[in-house]
Amino acid sequence: MELVRQAYRIREFRGYALNFAARLEASLPHTILRLLQAGDLNRQVFWAAAAEVNLDHPEAFLALIKAHAPDIIADVGHLDPLAQIARALILMKPRRTLECLYGACPSGLLGLFERFGSQPLYSPDVYRLAFELFSDPRHRHRAKVLGQLPGQIRPEHVTVVASLDDVLVHRAVLERVRRGEVAALNAFAQMIVDRCDATPELIRESLAVLAVGTTGVRIDEWVQGWLARQVRIAIDPPIPADDPTLRLRVGGEMASLGRRLRNCAGQRMGGSFAGDRMIYEFCGDGEEAVIELERLTSGSEVRWLLAGAFRAKNRRVSVSVAEAIRGKLDQFGILYEPLMLRQSPEKDLHDLIDYQARPAWDENFDAARDAGDDALDRLLDQLDDEVNGREAA
Repeated sequence: MELVRQAYRIREFRGYALNFAARLEASLPHTILRLLQAGDLNRQVFWAAAAEVNLDHPEAFLALIKAHAPDIIADVGHLDPLAQIARALILMKPRRTLECLYGACPSGLLGLFERFGSQPLYSPDVYRLAFELFSDPRHRHRAKVLGQLPGQIRPEHVTVVASLDDVLVHRAVLERVRRGEVAALNAFAQMIVDRCDATPELIRESLAVLAVGTTGVRIDEWVQGWLARQVRIAIDPPIPADDPTLRLRVGGEMASLGRRLRNCAGQRMGGSFAGDRMIYEFCGDGEEAVIELERLTSGSEVRWLLAGAFRAKNRRVSVSVAEAIRGKLDQFGILYEPLMLRQSPEKDLHDLIDYQARPAWDENFDAARDAGDDALDRLLDQLDDEVNGREAA
């Protein structure tokens, strides 16, 4: 059987790594050629040297080489310092090179470097960060989780695992979170301790059920799960907890309310968790309803504004319920726009002057206005039945 040699493919490199190699090339020819032919691990170790070694003061690194690999530069005193460094980086084994750079080569670091691929990392600081993760016993779990990732390790993986709170260090998180999201996720982990009675054990258990080895999946599913477990709010509510008519709903109660009334109450859990919105269920006589309050801030003053009042299927509440809700809002100093809870004598005037801007495409507006809410309700019912029928089919 005839063996056919595979064609050699040049793997170029750029940036700080090329600048470093070019300066060594000027003192020791063919340095760059050797790098082009080197394997991934040897290349990555060289890039780590490019990140650490100051060629303007080569004597510092040469002293480290003499301490860790004296045999490498024993007979090269006739070469200039940069040529000595270039020769040493070519001749030394990867482990010995890392020992010269960092003083040690902890277990697992060589394997990590080889999984970085062939190109220099976009941030040279990541090489030092990787060494610290594997050399410090306090970061043993972070290094272990980093090693659990399949395939190539990206520099973002290193920066993310180094920045996560201890309780969030998990493979499923590392696969889902980008570097720019870490600060927000750490803040969220602190918030759920207070608002969801989360303990480190519960947080770790919730992460353990997430699927690993996934691509294109975000951490949102985990976040939404904790939003549903909210048991308290961040600030004092504007309505007393013992009020018999308006009941505050948080977390899973909001989702249950949304399912029961088939409205959007369950989609407001994020605003409730942040303390910017509050959802109340109207439990007075008559139809069931939901009111949504929005927080307004001016300096140190906080006021609340009615953002909406809806009954089942997000429809407008009746006049009698609107009057009852308006009385409660007045009682607790909550602001509202006349449009939201306008009285029936005002309705005709508002319709006359086109008080509420409406879309030009709303061809049914005039007919619904003339016929009252009943006609609009019938249209919504027909649409709802049609949608549910299609889903059932």
